[in-house]
Order: sequence, then structure tokens, then C-alpha cells
Amino acid sequence: MHFKEVKSILSSNNNMNIYRGCTHGCIYCDSRSRCYNMEHDFEDIEVKLNAPELLENALRKKRKKCMIGTGSMCDPYMHIEIELNYTR
Repeated sequence: MHFKEVKSILSSNNNMNIYRGCTHGCIYCDSRSRCYNMEHDFEDIEVKLNAPELLENALRKKRKKCMIGTGSMCDPYMHIEIELNYTR
């Protein structure tokens, strides 16, 4: 596991991934594909260090209510969530 500061957390269609990578090792997982240009092994989870602050700021700027998707590229409730509590 390693930490990285990022510039944004929400995509243009209101999707977010607090983590990048996963330790479950599912063989059918599309997120493992090399086309996503990850700079590290997929099993080495990248934690977006400033995700809570970025999300708070992004939500303040929203003009109307919307759904926020999470976990399209990772499991938002991995074992590290027990100590980090980013998803909750």
C-alpha cells in the first residue's frame, strides 16, 4: 500500500475511486488490464491521500443533487478500509 496526492476525485460522470488497485485477485477483473496505465502492481493499493477533502470540495460545487458512483475500478470496502475509513 502506498499513498498519493491527486488533483481530483470525481470524474465527469460523478464516479470516484478512492483506491487504485485491489488485493482480492479476481481473475475476471477488468480493472487489472494494462490499458489503464497503472504505475504500480495492481495488488499494491494506491490510496488517494487527499480524497476526503477533494470530495468535500467537489460536492460543495455541485449545483444540484446527483448520484455518486464508487468502486468501478476497485473494491471500496477492502481490508485496508478498516484502518483508513475513507469510504465511510
